[in-house]
Parts: sequence; C-alpha cells; structure tokens
Amino acid sequence: MYHRSLHPSALALAICGTALAAPADGQKTVAPVVSKITADGDLIDPGLNRDSCSSSLWSTNKILWVCRDTQQVLADGTIGPNSVVNSALFSTLPTPLNDPQQLLLHSPESFGHVFYAMEPDECGQGLCEDGICYPGLCSDGSRWVGWPDTGPVVTFRGLLGVVNAYAFITQQHLNGLSVLNTTGYELYHVTSGINLEGNTLPSTKQHVDLLWNSTQIGYGSAASVVHDGFAYLYGATPNRKLAVARAALIGLVPSLEDHSVYEYYVHGTWTHTAPVSTDPTIGTIYYSPKWESFVSIGGDGFPDANFLISTAPKAEGPWSAPLQFYSGSVGNGSLGAYSAVAHPGLTDGTGDYIFLTWTKTHPDVSGRDVYEQPLVRVDWE
Repeated sequence: MYHRSLHPSALALAICGTALAAPADGQKTVAPVVSKITADGDLIDPGLNRDSCSSSLWSTNKILWVCRDTQQVLADGTIGPNSVVNSALFSTLPTPLNDPQQLLLHSPESFGHVFYAMEPDECGQGLCEDGICYPGLCSDGSRWVGWPDTGPVVTFRGLLGVVNAYAFITQQHLNGLSVLNTTGYELYHVTSGINLEGNTLPSTKQHVDLLWNSTQIGYGSAASVVHDGFAYLYGATPNRKLAVARAALIGLVPSLEDHSVYEYYVHGTWTHTAPVSTDPTIGTIYYSPKWESFVSIGGDGFPDANFLISTAPKAEGPWSAPLQFYSGSVGNGSLGAYSAVAHPGLTDGTGDYIFLTWTKTHPDVSGRDVYEQPLVRVDWE
C-alpha cells in the first residue's frame, strides 16, 4: 500500500518562505480567535478506505470530494492490498450546529473507478488483478500518481446541476514513497451536465498536458480561491515560498485552458511572464467576508495534525505570522497524522466558521493501515 503524506502544508510554505511584512496603511489586521470547536465524527464511505480528501462546493447543498489512494474494505473488515490512485464522491452540506451528525459520503461508482485518468506514458493501463485494473502501477514496481492536493476550481455553476471546473494535478513518478521525478502539471476539465437526479459524478478530461512543465511553478496544484472576477492559483517553490497566479474569469463559462488568461505575481507586480520551479504541497486558501481577508489554513507537517492560520488583505499578501489554533488527534498506524485541510465549501460562506479534516491511520487486524478523516467545525469569535 502506498501513502502520500510527507509534504508540508501550503501555510507552512507561505510563512517559512515569505517575509512577514506589516500591513500597509488602511489594510486590515486580523487576529483570529476560536469561539467553539465541534467534532462531527469521521468522514464515512461504507466499503471504501479513502486517503486525504479535499472538497469543492459543487452545486446547491452538494459537495464534491476528491481523494487520493482508495482501497476496498473487505467482507471481514480488513483493507484490500491494492489502491486506486484517486477517486471522487459526493456529500451534502454538514448538518446545523445545533444538530451535529456524521457526514456520510456516497459514490455512484464502484471500486476501481479513477476520477483523474492516468495517461498512457504514466503506465495508464496499469496492472490488473481479479478483474480490476490499477492505472499508474508499472511492471517494475514503481507507480505514477495523480494525487489531488485540492478540489477543482469551479468557474461556473448553472441551472439543473450544470458545473464547469478545472483541476491542476501533479505528474509524479514514485518508487515506494521516493520521488523518481516530477514531469509537470496537467490541467483537467471537470464538468457536470444537466443532472436532475444529482447522483452522477462529473466527467473529467485531460484538457492541457503539461500546462506547467517541470521547471515551472505548479499554479493551482496547492490551493485556489475564486474572488472578484479572478481565479487565484497557488503553487509552492523549492525555497519554500508560496507563489500566486491569477486568471481572469471571462465570459459566461470562464475557461482556464489558455496561458494568455494568466498573470503571475513576481517581484511585487503582476506580469504575463511565468517564473520557474516548484514543489507540491497541500493546504487551503479562501476568502473570508467576516475578516475581509484571504485566509490560509494548513498543518505543521507529518506526523502531527496541528492546524495553523494566517491572513492577508490581498491574494498576494503580505501574510500574517502563523497562529496555531487547533491540534488534531494522531493515529497509531504507520504514518501518524498528515494532510491538514480546511473546507470552506462546507460552510455558508460568511466566514464565521470553518470545517477541518486531516488523515490519521490505525492498523487493521492484518496490519494494513486504515485511513480515518475526522471532521471538525471551528467557530470564530
């Protein structure tokens, strides 16, 4: 079984690599204070064991979850030996604070469905066993992974369940947990047509191969925010800084497929020339109307689940010093805790509260890791 867990959070990268400049005159200073914490149980999907799920608000009262390695839970309760490289499923919004209930995830697809398909040069056919193929698995024992670090960027929501979105996925070749090479970043077009029943997963298609190559920053692979007519896309650099690009959302159904719509924040200004170099990560950035600020939430890294928060008056910063505001429990499996994620799409959009998840593991009776993803609501003063 393979895990992805050892990358630092987007917040840690942003803070460790960026000077903590004081806000300019007229810019709001925010000091988040926790008011209340409510545990809502674990994310549950009966029959499947999913790792490190991120989320996007898809349509009214519907959340799209995208997850990394996904395994079967066998009839005896143990975990199957093979992993599907990524998967997707739906949930409703969480229940109200006065009636907290466990959030049940549901997928219309059976085990074996890959949401972001692998390409032929990524061992796309994979290896097959018992009638199920595992794309990305290579005959030499290595594997290619299409692990999502964040949910799709939604650029349009229409009537009757119509949605247009994009996902930025890292092309990465592994041997065990060792990275053999990262060849670039792919852009997937994620769409839902008229969906009256609401139980059909979106379709995905690799729309641009190597949108960013291996020498460029993987904008959108770390985090994204849609605000004031722009999609702000974040990627991480090797010297542990967080870089941001933006794409103007033009037309009825805005597209992110053309390099010409992108601008990059470099040396204090927006430019159409892309800088170079990146390293993948995980974390969440969103806009808070409550604080009139951009908010970055992430963890301090494996093997803990300590959540930190930082704010900025603009998408490009400057970011405040990180504040630890919550510590999640750690499992007793092989990997402790990792993948600290915030889920603004699960909220009402006011910024009054946020939902958090992280992944921890515990062994089943055969010694294989079982993924647990607690769901916690944090209310702010």
